[in-house]
Amino acid sequence: MRRQTRNVPNLDRYVADKPRRYVTYIEGASLYRMNYYTFVRLAREAGANIRNRKTVVVDLDTFDAYIMSHREEDDHGIQEG
Repeated sequence: MRRQTRNVPNLDRYVADKPRRYVTYIEGASLYRMNYYTFVRLAREAGANIRNRKTVVVDLDTFDAYIMSHREEDDHGIQEG
């Protein structure tokens, strides 16, 4: 019995125009120097998770945008002079 092949799109065409950064939860937690579960929670809140079978990768561009939009401005404690 012959196995059917699927018509798979050329992903290089999409990746070439829009470079993205993807990491696993463990890589992202060490990259941002935060607890593993904190990184997982923030990635889920940001909607940056991309599920591929049993593996989940995080889109760092989406994650960074979420972090920057929710950061706290700490003006007190910094003195210019």
